[in-house]
Amino acid sequence: MQGIRPSAARASAVLAGLLFATVLAPDARSEEPKLSISGYDPVAYFTDGKPTQGKSDIEYLWHKLRWRFASSVHRDLFAKDPDHYAPQYDGYCAMGIAVDDAAHKDTVDPEAWAIVDGKLYLVHNQHWLQVWQEKAEEHIKQADRDWDVVKNLAAPEIIGPPCAASPVTTKVALRDGGHLVAVGGQVARDPSGNVIGKGNLQQQIEQVGKNVGACLEAGGAAVKDIVFTVSYVKQPTEFDKFADLRQRYFGPPSPDSAVVQMSQSTDPDLVVQVEAFAKVR
Repeated sequence: MQGIRPSAARASAVLAGLLFATVLAPDARSEEPKLSISGYDPVAYFTDGKPTQGKSDIEYLWHKLRWRFASSVHRDLFAKDPDHYAPQYDGYCAMGIAVDDAAHKDTVDPEAWAIVDGKLYLVHNQHWLQVWQEKAEEHIKQADRDWDVVKNLAAPEIIGPPCAASPVTTKVALRDGGHLVAVGGQVARDPSGNVIGKGNLQQQIEQVGKNVGACLEAGGAAVKDIVFTVSYVKQPTEFDKFADLRQRYFGPPSPDSAVVQMSQSTDPDLVVQVEAFAKVR
């Protein structure tokens, strides 16, 4: 989720992997049922306590979506009580639904999940799961109030090339009538996938900035429209030294922006990754 961030002080999370999954909802222009929560088994979160990929030959149609399951037993459990096992808000990001006027539908990472009071919630990525969990009860109450309106908004639009396929970049409709271009975490790779400036923070900020700019343009936005960023960095104190460079590519400093320690499991050649969020009409 990605939502308009409540406070930079809440940002404390590790970098999720570079692979993010997408929740798909049916397009009003097509009657073909779409695959829900990227084919993950919703029942497994309850019975196995972990995300589990479903099998393509074990499906169930519900709410005009195709749900996959790891076993026929799970499928039958779901069929008997889908409201219990299905993720809240049709599987859209629980954080995105909970930001009042900026409430929106957004994609999720099925690995970023929580069960609260017997209900399953999915979130955009691991960082936003951490933010959401800090005030989960408050966010749930807000999302429950907003869902009656948000459920009628358009599904997220996936922005394709030049943006990377994963993590996805989306353009989402906001409750207040505007749109948010949510640029998925960009790293210092050129269009051919080569790492630029291995281990060099300045060079990588520049390449990341170019990638963010290309995605913004593809979504109908520009650097001036950025309202906040989330930057995952291996050396946060060094990152602070490049304030002018960051402002050139990511806009003026925002109190809602956050700098997060990058996970040690990330490619050792990559030292920075940036998500950017731009509001447009």
